[in-house]
Amino acid sequence: MPFSKGMQKSGGRGKNQPNKISKNIRFASAMLLEGQIEVLAELLPKLKPAEYLKALQMLYKVAVPQQRQIEVDTIEHPTEFKIEIIETLKGYSDADVDTAIDAYVENKRK
Repeated sequence: MPFSKGMQKSGGRGKNQPNKISKNIRFASAMLLEGQIEVLAELLPKLKPAEYLKALQMLYKVAVPQQRQIEVDTIEHPTEFKIEIIETLKGYSDADVDTAIDAYVENKRK
């Protein structure tokens, strides 16, 4: 009888239950991390070929961290500078100097 909407689930794995292969592979990975490589060497050959490949894949994920792409924003700093020596600012107020600096910076942005 095919499954139809509204029927209760019967048999099989329960919700959020890992399959047996993943459980065995996680166990083997944990042993590797604990330094029990001899036991792991005995367990791996006993696995079926598909399970063996899956185990190796999962072990690589544990042993070799996954690399992620990192974007770096580079800021271009000016490489040429022009230095003007101002002998005296006695004749200017602070507001005049601030206005002149702001105007200079605004012109450089354009």
